Amino acid sequence: MLEFKNFENIYFIIFTAVWLAVLAEYSLKQLQKKRETFASNEMLKRITSHKPTKRPLIKWLMIIIAFFLIGISTLRPLGESYEEEISGSGLDLVVALDISKSMKACDIDGNSRLDVAKALLRSMLNGLKDDRIGLVVFAGETMVQSPLSYDKNSFLTFLERVNPNLLSEQGTNLGGAIQTSIDRFSTTASQTKVILLISDGEDPDTKHIQSAISEAEKKNIQIFTVGIGSERGGYIPEGQTWFGETIYKRLSNGQLVISRIAEAPLKEIAERTKAEYFRASNVKTARKVIQGLNNIKRVAVSGGKRIMRKELYWIPLFIAFFLLLLEWMISERIPYSREQDHWLKRI
Repeated sequence: MLEFKNFENIYFIIFTAVWLAVLAEYSLKQLQKKRETFASNEMLKRITSHKPTKRPLIKWLMIIIAFFLIGISTLRPLGESYEEEISGSGLDLVVALDISKSMKACDIDGNSRLDVAKALLRSMLNGLKDDRIGLVVFAGETMVQSPLSYDKNSFLTFLERVNPNLLSEQGTNLGGAIQTSIDRFSTTASQTKVILLISDGEDPDTKHIQSAISEAEKKNIQIFTVGIGSERGGYIPEGQTWFGETIYKRLSNGQLVISRIAEAPLKEIAERTKAEYFRASNVKTARKVIQGLNNIKRVAVSGGKRIMRKELYWIPLFIAFFLLLLEWMISERIPYSREQDHWLKRI
């Protein structure tokens, strides 16, 4: 089944197509005005000594089709799946993502914390070619979304479906997230084991956190942490009114609840497990996270397989290039010496 890797580019393509259509219509009207100013239609027919051909129309169609195909190639069409052998060095990485309602607070340049976390993970995947990656989501409880796998496309599919409604019990259970992530690792695997914990850090259960950290230390598992949120905080959306106005979480006395980042537990988790803490002030944090993960010693991997999709963007791109080249080689009219008796005059 044909799919597109960068389907979000369709909006840019549609905008460009509409803009070009408006521009073409405007240009044709201006050209017609100039012709009418220069001479009447009858006079223009007498001035032009050759018979009109369909070549200009064909050339325009070739250009339009070529640009359409270039647009299709930017969507990056994907063909059938195939298995690729894994050879190189990698690690096992479990991402523990906080999806509590506080992650819906929009205090990072107007974006919600969860959206920034998703964007960070999408950017980060490009630097994890030979690593296995899994996904655990948590709030007051935890859930395994994606098992450890080399299949990055599968991970992205599960990531896109993540939202706070997946878990009924709210809160931020950092200890439970760490313990569930630890349980995802195989006890017999020789690869390096790492957890990437992404949260706003608001968890009052310090005892459970300490127990989970001790378990990670015992099994030599590093926990990199990423803090999402700001010191000024943000209101927690809970729904919308009939008029589209956002309803924010309030205390029993009617006061609005403000969610702020709590960095202390996240810093302690990273420090205790000999890892690093990162502050996600923007999507560029993904580069820092990748650099931190690259410093970890990886184990040689062989014999594994990952599912890949064939890239087909080059096919419409090649056809578009051929059409533009052909259009450039075709003149708009037949030379006068051949016009009287030549098969090309029928084109």
